[in-house]
Amino acid sequence: MTDSQSLPVYIVDDDDSVREALSYVLEGYGFQVQAFECGERFLQEIDLQTPGCLILDSRMPGMSGQQVHEQLNLLDACVEVIFLTSHGDLPMAVKAFRDGACDFCQKPVNAAELVPSLNKALRRSVLRERKHRYQTQIAALTAREQQLFELVVSGQLNKQIADTLCISLRTVEVHRAKMMERLGTHSITELVKIAETLKA
Repeated sequence: MTDSQSLPVYIVDDDDSVREALSYVLEGYGFQVQAFECGERFLQEIDLQTPGCLILDSRMPGMSGQQVHEQLNLLDACVEVIFLTSHGDLPMAVKAFRDGACDFCQKPVNAAELVPSLNKALRRSVLRERKHRYQTQIAALTAREQQLFELVVSGQLNKQIADTLCISLRTVEVHRAKMMERLGTHSITELVKIAETLKA
């Protein structure tokens, strides 16, 4: 089982047979599946800031798949979306991708063909969650610590940073130590990884 397959895969479809068949097949591939008959229940019960992938029907009673997707975007959810519908067309697919969907598939779908899309979506979801977490951590830094972060990841040494900010070398060392402690990092390499994730 891959790391991505340990993350939840959600199915939202009003068709009982689709939910049951897809759940059975994907569980056979090692995915952790939770199924819902409507978008409203899914949105109420799931922690949307946890990485995962949603396989989403388009046409359903109550909230449509597009409305569920819009709500996920409004909430800046970490859950990635794969549309799986019998009623798709090119304009619908184009809009789904523009709104950030990871894939758009027509029913019936070959489960083996769906697996690569699921793994891709779950990787994207993990990256999105990590980015959210880093953004929160950076926002919690003081203005001076944020300056230090930017200068360190740009490659400046402590002496250069002191000259740039017109502060003492000791002050740089103190702020840098506090900044790294707050971010839970121990090396420049880790700081650079955070910066790269934030730019992704």
